[in-house]
Amino acid sequence: MTRNKPKKARSNLKAPSTSEPVASPELLSKRTTEAQTKKAKGIWEIGADGVNPCYIESLPTEILDMVIQLLITNPIPTRSRRGLKVDRTVHAGFTSPPIDKVAHHWLRSVCRTWAKTIDATLREVHFDGDRAPGPMFVVVGGVMEEEIRPSALIDEDGDEIIAGEVRRTRIDLERIPAGVPVNLTLIKPRYDADPAPKSSGRPGAGLMRPGVTDMVNSVRKGDIASLTINDDCDTAWVQHLLDDEGEEPDQHWPDESMAEAIDIMKNFHDIYEKMHASQPPKPRQTRRQTALAKKEDEKVWKKLHTLRLIFSGRASYDTIFAQLSPLKFPALRCVELHLHTYDPLHLWVFPYSQITHLTLGSDTSNFILLSMLKLARLSLESLTVRLLAEYEGWARSGKYERQEPCIEFPKLRVLRLYRRTTQEIFEQFLDALECPNLRTFDITAETNGSGSLTPAARFIQRSGCTLRELYIDTEDRRSLSDSTALETLMRDHSDALEVFHLHGGLFHFDWLDYFTVPRLREVDFVCFGIKDRRLSSDRPEAKDFALLLFRWIQKWATGGGLLDTEDSKSRHSQLAVRFCAAPERDHCMLYRTDGPDYLGAVSPPQEVESIQNELVGAGMKVEVEWFVNEWDVPGYDEQPSEQEEVEAKQ
Repeated sequence: MTRNKPKKARSNLKAPSTSEPVASPELLSKRTTEAQTKKAKGIWEIGADGVNPCYIESLPTEILDMVIQLLITNPIPTRSRRGLKVDRTVHAGFTSPPIDKVAHHWLRSVCRTWAKTIDATLREVHFDGDRAPGPMFVVVGGVMEEEIRPSALIDEDGDEIIAGEVRRTRIDLERIPAGVPVNLTLIKPRYDADPAPKSSGRPGAGLMRPGVTDMVNSVRKGDIASLTINDDCDTAWVQHLLDDEGEEPDQHWPDESMAEAIDIMKNFHDIYEKMHASQPPKPRQTRRQTALAKKEDEKVWKKLHTLRLIFSGRASYDTIFAQLSPLKFPALRCVELHLHTYDPLHLWVFPYSQITHLTLGSDTSNFILLSMLKLARLSLESLTVRLLAEYEGWARSGKYERQEPCIEFPKLRVLRLYRRTTQEIFEQFLDALECPNLRTFDITAETNGSGSLTPAARFIQRSGCTLRELYIDTEDRRSLSDSTALETLMRDHSDALEVFHLHGGLFHFDWLDYFTVPRLREVDFVCFGIKDRRLSSDRPEAKDFALLLFRWIQKWATGGGLLDTEDSKSRHSQLAVRFCAAPERDHCMLYRTDGPDYLGAVSPPQEVESIQNELVGAGMKVEVEWFVNEWDVPGYDEQPSEQEEVEAKQ
């Protein structure tokens, strides 16, 4: 609709005063249009194309933050193709990127408001070294020459969003405003430039990928809140990044005797005490002193509360202590350190007295490991230890026999143990601990699992704690001692137990009918007990155990053995049950995600499926999985049920 043209003023009318000017109609119309446009832009911001309005710009910041985190953050993998297999001793960020880079790019392109919000709130920055290959070196005529691989110039996927991994990561870091905490993850920042196959005799040093050093230095150390590094080379670069004041130890590695180990730990304690005895510099007065103080302040990791390091390369030949003092790391609380198999833990001197969550993984001796834990015993709330020594290293030159009192951890509530050691080393370690306030106990035995639960039950009983969560993953099948230890654990903690996971073989559960757990809310069983039909056996199998378990759950859910109160009835609907059965000789095959698959999924036995349907019909969450060898799949579903077998015999 067109506006009417203004009428002309009559000639006999008084002219308007010059002190009150009147804008021309054309100018007034133009100003109105600009105001309306500005108002429209204020309500609906123009999108990334610069033309069309963005109708989601006015979304509240709180909801926008939730949407961004849900869309950008990659979920932590907790399930394999089948069966639940969660390694709680290693951070998932070591292997899987925490951020979906493509989703991040798309969300930033929605509008300027979203881009600004993402840059101000997104704290996860991930660098993948596999997407940033460096130049290789080859020998031509006896001379080392640099050779650029084509993959270093052309992105393998041809995706512009991912191309230039170093440049993209640096831009992500520069977009974050100063002062905002940053969670930085570096996967393989270095690489081996020698194309020849790796050998144990070649040192584990590597070259930095082009541009990575400048990228890391582009962010202020004081803004880094968490640092995760997964390096397939040695520890030299990370040691230099965190501490440039290392000290040469008096004793060298490896610690093949108790005398050497004692000398090494004496040197370790000397450096630790010297680190804590150092005082901060006095306030500066002159300009030069102020400039020096500012320069020293830039080296302080003020916000770093989590440090995760894993080294999968060859052992380092560098024996310098990495010294992380409390003056430079005042906020450090969580440390996760996984060294190479032959790298000793005592290369790293942390401010143990302020650490609350600690993870250590190496094949060092119990003497050195326990000596380090003593320094953190008063502050630790969560402890994860990976015992990787597969042999008794003291057999040749002396054996460590602990004669000191047990180390008490008054604040420790979570203890996770990963065992790949001999039975003697494992028992020796557990016998040295005492945790009166422990609530969560997690034990995984990869090899030589027989007898793992017996020293664990002894440790729990000696500590006098009350468990609420119990996780057991063992390759053991039918150990009578472990079955007795499991019964003791379950009976002593039945009143408080809430979560129970058991992955292993067939244990003796004769006591299950008399077992009551009023607070139970999660049950997870992986039973390796399906008999191979090519081998005759009269032993009970997974079907018998599944029936025993589900009948007990059915009795528990209906109030049998419990006080029939409203509180107990409300808990019954919250109980989640999962049962997975697999062949007894295929422990590793169940979780295999690569290579040939020799297992097949089949329907559970009719009796098990019938009870499952009853429990599901009653409102419970019950999940059943059944896997057999591939040669058993065709005839497994054809087997008659127990009732059909009885009728056939009659």
